[in-house]
Amino acid sequence: MGKMYAGKVPSTEENWSHIETVVDPSDKTKWMVFSKAQEHTPDWVTYKIVANGRAENKANYWLVRNLTTGQLGFARDFAIMREKRPALHAQVESILKQVGED
Repeated sequence: MGKMYAGKVPSTEENWSHIETVVDPSDKTKWMVFSKAQEHTPDWVTYKIVANGRAENKANYWLVRNLTTGQLGFARDFAIMREKRPALHAQVESILKQVGED
């Protein structure tokens, strides 16, 4: 078992919106997906995926996405998620696709 880390839920006072909560079936950890529009352009959105409590190895993942093109930025955390938590990655990817269709 790896080191445990705590998820840090972002503040709604900083304009973060909770999109959805999912469960990683590998360890039953609940993960909350938050989004926040970037101030410099409405096309780019920052996402934070946060463990609800403690999680092994990493409890907070960050990425940015262009809503118009679907392009990902700061995708390093998303790649780590794909490698370490593939079931969570698949769920988050599905959520991002749904958000892009709105």
